[in-house]
Amino acid sequence: MKTNATKLKWRIFGFLMFLLPIGALAQTPNAYLCGTGTVKLTPTFTGYAPVAGDKIIWSINGTAQTPVNYNVPADAVYNIDPGLAPGNYKYSVQVVPADANLCPSTASDDMVIEKLPAPAIAVNAPGSTYCTDQTASTVLTASRTNTTYTLPTGVSMTYAWTATKDGAAVTTITDLGTASTSGDTFTLKAGVAPAAYVFTATGSYATGGVQIVPATTCTATADKTITVTVKPGKATVTITP
Repeated sequence: MKTNATKLKWRIFGFLMFLLPIGALAQTPNAYLCGTGTVKLTPTFTGYAPVAGDKIIWSINGTAQTPVNYNVPADAVYNIDPGLAPGNYKYSVQVVPADANLCPSTASDDMVIEKLPAPAIAVNAPGSTYCTDQTASTVLTASRTNTTYTLPTGVSMTYAWTATKDGAAVTTITDLGTASTSGDTFTLKAGVAPAAYVFTATGSYATGGVQIVPATTCTATADKTITVTVKPGKATVTITP
């Protein structure tokens, strides 16, 4: 009996899922916005060109916004607010013709925009000063600091490492160590030459190929200064009368 009841529950669940509109299911964003990034949403109405006096009605997450009186093409464009709070937003639009003999258009499919906070990271290490024989396995770790916001599915933070040695750029970072596959850690090699090093991590969002705006400036950097000092050699003791 329990088996039959379980099967029935799954059938009911499947039927209810079938009844759900596509818009009720999770959708991959059409674009990500970062920080104060913004985009314009420009509609095209199949088989109809808006004319003066029409009403353009945008909806956000299913809530209709104040109708816009159409006079010029720019009136149909929706400019997303740069100050939009992080989160997931679904935009749709329809036109209501001024001509009472014409029907309002069907609402467009949702345009899904995911707003991400500007990235913020920190770099930490167990210490700041090491002797040349202590650098092996010393791990620098980069991490997000705005952890009150959980990144949505499909988005992760990636890191790239650079370094300077006594103020000069290190051309080949692998001479000093190795970054992990995920990039969030950098492990120093043994025998790093004595000097003052500054290790810098640059964090950026990975969005699985979906465009992010702005793409070039949606980054954060943080650094950690590591000083490697000379370790005195082993003493040789001599005996004198």
